[in-house]
Amino acid sequence: MHREFQHYRLARIEGYRITQARLEAQFKNRSISIDELENAVTQQLAVESTCAPWRTSEIERTGCREGSRLAALEFFWEQRRGQ
Repeated sequence: MHREFQHYRLARIEGYRITQARLEAQFKNRSISIDELENAVTQQLAVESTCAPWRTSEIERTGCREGSRLAALEFFWEQRRGQ
């Protein structure tokens, strides 16, 4: 069980970082309209995340998906606070 949790945790971190970098690159150095931000985050949440296709086990894919969702939501709220 401990080994599975480690795989989940690492995949979650990886999914978070990849999604965070993807969103930051998409909106880098420009003003963001709230509608554009909502659309980008909604699209990220709606898509079955394959941000780390090398993660093959179910526990790793779950971790990657959850990390990706967390990053998208945190990015949204950080940008909303900044406006």
